[in-house]
Amino acid sequence: MAKVHAGDRQQAAMEQIRRSGERGHANHGWLDSYHSFSFADYYDPEHMGFGRCASSTRTASQPGTGFGTHGHRDMEIISYVLEGALGAQGLDGQRLDHRARATCSA
Repeated sequence: MAKVHAGDRQQAAMEQIRRSGERGHANHGWLDSYHSFSFADYYDPEHMGFGRCASSTRTASQPGTGFGTHGHRDMEIISYVLEGALGAQGLDGQRLDHRARATCSA
């Protein structure tokens, strides 16, 4: 049996195409999420993250809803706002508001 090295698995993951319909899905009413990797209640041993990237999630939430205060220790969160706005407040009290912007024009 041939050994599979971590680098080989990472290279194979880089070359894999995973269609949006193949991702994990969770709809909580106010929050509709599609997970590329195992995350929260979605577990898929074939998709456990990519290197240091622990989560890649497409999420849509209803206006006026959101998560309560919670920490993200040793993590960077990157959000792209496609429509509407996203507000967040850090544990330090700093408020961040992100609004969707047009990125190209005809």
